[in-house]
Amino acid sequence: MPLIDVTYDSSVSADALQRLAEILPGIVSEAVDCPEDPWVGSPGEGDIEIRFHPKSPFDVGLLNCVVEVRTKLFASRERDKSQRVKLIRDRVVSSVEVGKFGVWLILAEGAWAQHGDAGN
Repeated sequence: MPLIDVTYDSSVSADALQRLAEILPGIVSEAVDCPEDPWVGSPGEGDIEIRFHPKSPFDVGLLNCVVEVRTKLFASRERDKSQRVKLIRDRVVSSVEVGKFGVWLILAEGAWAQHGDAGN
C-alpha cells in the first residue's frame, strides 16, 4: 500500500498535476514491485493513495515538484532502493513537465487496514 505525497509550486500546471495523478499509480506500482508484495496489474481500490499539496509561502526548497513514496520495508526493496527511485524519477520526467523534480522513497515497517467496499 504505497502512500504518495506530491508537493508542487505554482509553476506546475493543472494539466501536469492531472497527468501525475494518472501516471503515478502505474509507475509506483512497478517501482516498488517485489516478491513479498508483487505487482499484479493496475492498482485497485485501496492499493495506492495519492495526496497533492501546494507549497506554502513558508516552504523552503528550490524544487518545483517533489514526490514522496512511503511503502512497506522488505529486504528486496531495500537492496535496490536507488534503482527504484531512479525508475520513478525517469518515468515521471519523461512523461510530464514538472520543472526541477525530486523523488523520495521511504521504506518503513507498517501495517494497513481499510474499511469499505474493497477492504471490509
